[in-house]
Amino acid sequence: MSNSQQRASLGLDDEQEQIDLEQLMGGYQAPLTPEQQKKILDAGMKAGFVSRQPTRHRRRSPYTAQFGGKCREGIKPLFQEVAERLGLHDTQALEAAILALIEKEGFDGLKQKYTEIVKRPNLMT
Repeated sequence: MSNSQQRASLGLDDEQEQIDLEQLMGGYQAPLTPEQQKKILDAGMKAGFVSRQPTRHRRRSPYTAQFGGKCREGIKPLFQEVAERLGLHDTQALEAAILALIEKEGFDGLKQKYTEIVKRPNLMT
């Protein structure tokens, strides 16, 4: 590299005075106590600031395994209409449809298996 192509120094190799990080940070500050946090939140709410924290925690869904497949044109909206009329989500309607088919066909062993699966607690919560 020629002299005209050399990069400018970042000053890290220079024997200048080292930067004091403690001085830049203003020293150590202990974490706020719950009472101090509450006072700050109350003052912020009075001033019109809105909390960015979620207001509630959503429960995790037990529907974690994907189940997909192709269907004829019009079946998906028909299925969704049935679920809506029943007041169910699609996943709940699918389970209800599977149970109805098991009962209609008299597959008692599968009905027991279905019941065990559906009553299994959600381990993801």
